[in-house]
Amino acid sequence: MAYTRLTLAQFKAKCVAFTTLTEDPYAAWATDAEAEVGENYGTYQQRATELLTAHYLAFNGVGLAPGTATLNATGATRFKSGTFDATISETVVAQRAKGGYQATPWGQQFAEIQRRLFGMPRLVGCA
Repeated sequence: MAYTRLTLAQFKAKCVAFTTLTEDPYAAWATDAEAEVGENYGTYQQRATELLTAHYLAFNGVGLAPGTATLNATGATRFKSGTFDATISETVVAQRAKGGYQATPWGQQFAEIQRRLFGMPRLVGCA
């Protein structure tokens, strides 16, 4: 199956955390993800590109619901606004602080695809 970029509505239906996402930032970050994920991902190209787009957006605090964006951007463990109250565990905050693909749930899923497709044994200390 060939890769086809999802419409904004389709993307938001799959990644429901992006309630405030608009077309321009979606197009910009999807373009970056498409440049990173190529045909060498084979049948995983569609899913990998979608996950990497979501990771880029979340990592940069773009398009997320206001409370979620604040928690992601600041590394806070608790956010309260009106009747909304969210808490993130210290373990999750520590994992996100490391950065990279482990910083978001979408990045973690993308990294799993990469391990599945490109992971191989590594030799260490060979002379």
